[in-house]
Amino acid sequence: MQLAIESRYQSGTYGEKGSRASLAMSQLLLLKSRKRWGIMYMLATVSGLFVPIGGILSSVEDHFVSSLMTILLQFLPLVAAPFLIVTGMYVLNDLVDAELDKSSGKKRPISSGQVTKAQALLFVIMTSAIGVILALITFNLPSIIIVLTIIAIGLMYSAPKICLKDRFVLKTASIAVTSMLCLMLGSSYAFTNTNSMIHHSFNYNTVSSLSSRILACTYAALMSGSIIFITSLLNDLGDVRGDRAFGRRTIPVVIGKKNTVILTMIISANMIAISWISFYLLPSNIGLISPILVSLVALMAAIKMANILKHLSDCEFIRKQHKKSMSWHLILQTALIVGGLLFWL
Repeated sequence: MQLAIESRYQSGTYGEKGSRASLAMSQLLLLKSRKRWGIMYMLATVSGLFVPIGGILSSVEDHFVSSLMTILLQFLPLVAAPFLIVTGMYVLNDLVDAELDKSSGKKRPISSGQVTKAQALLFVIMTSAIGVILALITFNLPSIIIVLTIIAIGLMYSAPKICLKDRFVLKTASIAVTSMLCLMLGSSYAFTNTNSMIHHSFNYNTVSSLSSRILACTYAALMSGSIIFITSLLNDLGDVRGDRAFGRRTIPVVIGKKNTVILTMIISANMIAISWISFYLLPSNIGLISPILVSLVALMAAIKMANILKHLSDCEFIRKQHKKSMSWHLILQTALIVGGLLFWL
């Protein structure tokens, strides 16, 4: 099936109506074109499932594995929700930028004419609707509110009159906030003491209050948002010329490339500082492993960004570094998962 999709995608004549895909094929093409971004945000939700473990379970006992499995099974639908919603929102962005992408020669399904605008709009509606349904079936109010907020940010990001993607700071901030919300979505089962399934299945840590669990999840969300803020700035560094030509006020366009790199290094340093402050304030919730691992990831990011200072005029080098930086998200989310599972250390 994948070979068939790729063949259809590659053999289509650019911009010709005759190359347009059927409805089913169009949805698969759109999913394939933006699935990488959906997966990246989905990883934040996966790590979010493990972050509040230290605030839910009082200790590692015989029932630890069964309790963990109960959490995963009940809230597993939430993992798919951000994948679908974020993928749909990136397609929405492609839909809004279809003419711009066509003029710049980007061969995306919509701009190339393989997929009609109506088919793309249908994809956005379906992915958002399914995402909301997946949140609804958990019967957890915080999960539903977070999903609706993610959709709202996605719509404002591309909506012509609001268009957060063209606004100074708001573009990068909205991307970071979405990543934070995706992580909080995974942790949302810990945001209420009224969930009967949790009450009957888990031994709540009496030392850990609802507010401390939320603070622990907020810490992890800040780390997730910080790393994507850094990589988004790295992406903008490689597109300064084009963004300036189209009048987009990205952070590198406004404050300059060198100052942008310095900003990313400051954010990395703040990740380390916040990690250790959180450790001393919330030791029973995040343990020792999370601050150590997150600090290592932040240090790695700072070193990588410092190296870019030597290549600020080389756009191709910067773009290659941005592609490599996608692994930073995976490393950070893995660090948060490991830290969550080893909360007692």
